[in-house]
Amino acid sequence: MSKKNSAKKKSKAGKVVAIFVALILIAGSACVVSYLVKRGQNAMNNYTVEPTAATEASDSHSVTEQDMPKLSCDDNSEGYIDGAVYIWQNKGFETFKGNVADAKAYAKSISNYKTALGNVKVYNVVVPTSTEITLPERLSKTFSNNQRENISTIIKSLSMDVTPVDVYNTLGQKRNESIYYGTDKYWTQLGAYYAYTDLAKALGKEPAELKSLKAVTPGNTFLGSHVKATISKETTAGNPMLISNPDKVTYYSLPKGVTVTALKKGDESPAEIDYYNTETEDGNAPNDIYNTYDCAYTVLKNKDVKQGKIAIVSDKFGYGIAPFLANNYNEVHIIDVDNFERNIKNYLEENKITEVVYLNGIMSANTAAKTAKTDAMF
Repeated sequence: MSKKNSAKKKSKAGKVVAIFVALILIAGSACVVSYLVKRGQNAMNNYTVEPTAATEASDSHSVTEQDMPKLSCDDNSEGYIDGAVYIWQNKGFETFKGNVADAKAYAKSISNYKTALGNVKVYNVVVPTSTEITLPERLSKTFSNNQRENISTIIKSLSMDVTPVDVYNTLGQKRNESIYYGTDKYWTQLGAYYAYTDLAKALGKEPAELKSLKAVTPGNTFLGSHVKATISKETTAGNPMLISNPDKVTYYSLPKGVTVTALKKGDESPAEIDYYNTETEDGNAPNDIYNTYDCAYTVLKNKDVKQGKIAIVSDKFGYGIAPFLANNYNEVHIIDVDNFERNIKNYLEENKITEVVYLNGIMSANTAAKTAKTDAMF
């Protein structure tokens, strides 16, 4: 064999060896990669992800928003500000300045109450003002913050063990009815009734039909808080347009089997009272129809309903809705946040109450001083 042929054979053999070694290295690398992948998968399977703030925030209550029907009385006229009240069509509307921080702070407090109350079921209702519902948006947005967004923030910020009851849509659909007063910041009892239908359903109860309730309309007229808020040197009695357009009030009688007891602030023991004031006079505020304004708590007891006890912890909006719940519960306890000075948990335990509704107007819900009064009950 020539030296040339011998060199060729050695070169060929070298290539074969190189290829063989390369294949071994590739196979080995594949095994290592496979091992690392499997080890990584096992590690992921055994790894528990700790929830982050973003993860927790995604687990929140949902909100369904509906468009409101057209406001039938909107004639495209403009209004004006008088003091802290917006005047339009001889009616007054509050200015709302609540914000996201206020909404979240309120939701945090309600969530904390649920934690403190343990097994007691907690519900939350926030009532929008007439500015949001019965004033055209083209006007309300010029001086007042958006209440739909604020209430949605509250609902989404509540802990999942609190049940939110969103009455905004129902009130919005009824905006062309008399659901708010024109001279006062509160809802009428008709407005409270529509909110009650939402609350009753959330509580698993069948709402009483409106046609089954006896409506009573006193003969006198009423002038509410908007009139007082517009008193000035120029208008010593209040805005003349509001005074020229006083409110009429309609309330709904209590069920026949209901008796009412209440503890007036400063008294040592509760006494039986009439829930409604039947001796109102011209110029009284609309909510003067209730005899409960200076009470720490009021109890409506229906002998015809054999079971169920519920408490409403509320600002003055609660007095309008409570009589309707008396159709569904043996006892309805109204706890006034301005006058109640006891420990709420002890009160609920003593009275064997297992359901609590925190119901507030949106102004109260966005006012730290109001929330502080509820905080003080613990």
